Amino acid sequence: MNKTVLVVAFHFPPAAVSSGLQRALKTVRFLHEDGWQPIVLTASPRAYPKTHDGQLAEIPCGVPVKRVFSVDASRYFSIRGRYPDFLTWPDRWSNWFPGAAIAGQALIRQHRPSIIWSTFPISTTNLVASHLAVRNGLPWVADLRDPMTLDGYPPDKSRHRVVTKLEQRTVRLASRVVFTSEYTRRLYRERYPEHADRMKLIPNGYDEGNFPDIDEQPTRSDGKLRLLHSGSLQPKGRSPATLFQAIAALKSAGVASAENLSVVLRGTEFDAAYVGEIERFGVADVVSLEPYLPYERALAEMVNSDVLLLFQGEVFNHAIPAKLYEYLYARKPILAIVDKRGGTQSALEDMNVRESASIDSPKEIEACLRKLLDGGENAAGFLPDESAIPKYSRRQHTRTLAAMMERLLKERARSAVHEALK
Repeated sequence: MNKTVLVVAFHFPPAAVSSGLQRALKTVRFLHEDGWQPIVLTASPRAYPKTHDGQLAEIPCGVPVKRVFSVDASRYFSIRGRYPDFLTWPDRWSNWFPGAAIAGQALIRQHRPSIIWSTFPISTTNLVASHLAVRNGLPWVADLRDPMTLDGYPPDKSRHRVVTKLEQRTVRLASRVVFTSEYTRRLYRERYPEHADRMKLIPNGYDEGNFPDIDEQPTRSDGKLRLLHSGSLQPKGRSPATLFQAIAALKSAGVASAENLSVVLRGTEFDAAYVGEIERFGVADVVSLEPYLPYERALAEMVNSDVLLLFQGEVFNHAIPAKLYEYLYARKPILAIVDKRGGTQSALEDMNVRESASIDSPKEIEACLRKLLDGGENAAGFLPDESAIPKYSRRQHTRTLAAMMERLLKERARSAVHEALK
């Protein structure tokens, strides 16, 4: 069996850390370790707002990586903050398509892959992968992960129509469509019932190889309960404002202070939106906004924290933050501040995390913080079940993907034999 796979992934090192980057990088690495030959088609470094060389060493030796010109149209083609809308359909990196289509065709001629695997969230990725799959008659596994469209998203009606057409093309042409949450898979099965049997679930996960030795981490002696959120916090859907309000209430009650509580929001990307809120609620002595850290240092900080924070409001009910699985492997209590109707709450329950707070309820957050400050049995409900950890290994998930691709190739071979015998 030909196990050469063309990987179409916009996010790839040296892009700075993102869930999309981790999913693509780990898939390439573990497929290669299990006997597949990945060939990567990705964007040039100038396409990314931030780059870091820290994970370049994880790209296996011998894996070809073709980087194709792309820029963010909203940054590179903007004059006084304005730019033509057509340059951003289906997304701001649509300029990647021409070069990626040409380079992808050259890679196919040179390496003769038997299958294509692409990973979202950049819509142009699906445009590139579908073009190459159709032109070359190759099966295609579209790792959609999250919804391409939702009611009101994308907010611009013209863009929504364009992305909807691309979504329909993806679902129609892909041999398999993969999602990271059951919530999203159910949504798409209802939206496209005629293709429901091709929709599969492979969650996000962790790579234990990136973590420090958890049993050998130093303990702190400052007596503070240290809470950490690591990663982006969009003001719409992941705002920590209700957490600030809950901390303010605990300070007024004499339960919390700078002596016993420290909250670090690391790499929010929206610090300017939260500085005023921190001041308004009077929690600047407890809450700090800290800059981005390279991936493995960020993981070490998770392991060295006491409680890990998760924010996921209603607009993200379809998605489960990839960091949840890294939090799980860190084996620390998780204070999840979420919409309890969403996929994240379901994932927490699957991990046996019994305590969480509604993102729009400062009172619930305050009650959770009290339990965590008390410690002991009061904090036990925030700790994931140890037995849930092995289920979310990225290595194991890549084996699930490999088995899926092998089945597709066998089905294709049987179909070819059947046609030949007609």
